[in-house]
Amino acid sequence: MKKYEDLLNIPIEGKRFGLYTKNATLIADKYQRVVIGQRGPYVEFSKDDIHLNQLYIPKNQLYRLSDPKVYYIEFRTNDASNVKVYYQMRSVAYADYRIEYFYISPDDLYTMSDIGLSTCTKQKYVSEVPSEFFETI
Repeated sequence: MKKYEDLLNIPIEGKRFGLYTKNATLIADKYQRVVIGQRGPYVEFSKDDIHLNQLYIPKNQLYRLSDPKVYYIEFRTNDASNVKVYYQMRSVAYADYRIEYFYISPDDLYTMSDIGLSTCTKQKYVSEVPSEFFETI
């Protein structure tokens, strides 16, 4: 789990500051915590944290509203970034997601400062690709 913490530019414990999409749309004023499960980290928001007016449910996901077997309801942001937002409906074994909370991948979130948007995750770049990754003729 420490490995994922090292990749984050935001604290694991929730803070009060704005979180944005890459299109600078304010999504939340604060977050509760970062949950790290088998599928990686997700930022957790209560209904009071998140800007619900910036979200919609895609037409192809409306069935989730009446299906008692779904684990989450899928929302998307209204802006061009189209960030996927999960609203947890049931518990899962692979992570400590709380029912009736929202979750967004930190890869899709940004903080704002005087210099502009900053990613919530550290970017890793490959400086040199080993030759064994290339097919030889």
